[in-house]
Amino acid sequence: MKLTSKWVLWFGLVAIYASIVGGLFYYNLFKFVFDKKLQNEMVEMVRSKAPDLVQWLAARPKSESTFREAEVMKGMVRNDDRIKSLIYLNYDGSIRWHENTKFLRMAYTDYNNSVGFDTNAVVLAIRDRLPRAIMFGNGDYYDMAIPLLAKDNMVAGVVNVTVSRAGAKQLIHSSMIRYALGACIMMLLIGGVLYLFLLLRIIRPLAALKDSIDAVSLNHLVLSFPSRKDEIGDVGRSVSDLLYKIREDIKGLEDMEIMSVEKEKTWWKTIFAVAVPKGSRALVVDENNNVLYSNFEINIPGKDKVHLLDIFDSRQQGIIQVVGEAFENPTKVLRSTIDNNDVQFLLKAVQLPDDAGKNRIVLVLEPK
Repeated sequence: MKLTSKWVLWFGLVAIYASIVGGLFYYNLFKFVFDKKLQNEMVEMVRSKAPDLVQWLAARPKSESTFREAEVMKGMVRNDDRIKSLIYLNYDGSIRWHENTKFLRMAYTDYNNSVGFDTNAVVLAIRDRLPRAIMFGNGDYYDMAIPLLAKDNMVAGVVNVTVSRAGAKQLIHSSMIRYALGACIMMLLIGGVLYLFLLLRIIRPLAALKDSIDAVSLNHLVLSFPSRKDEIGDVGRSVSDLLYKIREDIKGLEDMEIMSVEKEKTWWKTIFAVAVPKGSRALVVDENNNVLYSNFEINIPGKDKVHLLDIFDSRQQGIIQVVGEAFENPTKVLRSTIDNNDVQFLLKAVQLPDDAGKNRIVLVLEPK
């Protein structure tokens, strides 16, 4: 798999993971904010009317609501469509106002047994003297109990409100949609910038390095890659150093080969001086019939390597035949008669024993 594909895959996985984690965080944050806003609005609505309500409760602590109190309760229900029901209670829990008049002055326990409160928010609010909000109905409603406190911080009464969360849920839903769109746009922007960096700083330099390495050959052991001050530049320098070492090793091998050839020529010169009769011509050829050494001067312009046929004309097929037989019969001395430049020679040929893969044939031409 290419580097780009791996990067896209990993970035996509990280982006999805970050979006999910962020989504959970923001969902709970939105839920807290909008639910808290809903609760605070209900509390402020009741507290704005608390001074009058506390005064009326103090005047008639255990009776049913007065006309003005009833109008206040009806007004709160009428003016806020989030309120689904409202119960106004005295400090002892008896019902002071209810939209159904048959429940007026009914004790808390009797009402709870017959109809039932949605939660125990009222009990908690009276006990703690603080507003209480408890979610119920699969998260669709809040049961809120808001205590009305007198000057001595005693509970004079409680307003129990059932509030719909539909508006808050809608706000949470729309906020999550905006979050998702924002997250997608942000990931695309970040991904685009990061991919541009990856493309310009990593992918293209790596491709250029690959092309430079592909262009290297035995005839051109040089890496044509611009210098860089990053990790890719380090790799390029390492490859250049490796090619330099290879060039030096090849040069060393060539020098050793030259020295070996020169040493071999000196060796053959010594052998021929002792073993070849005076007036005879001797040559040493390799497996390709290239002349390696001769005891006579060979001067053929424009040729680095002299072939056997460069010395003997094409009519002298006999010498090639003898050389071929010598290759097939190592260490066997073969003889033949050849004519060269109107001079007849006795040809002797022998292939020496193979020495480290070097096939050498010695040819001696003795004039008759």
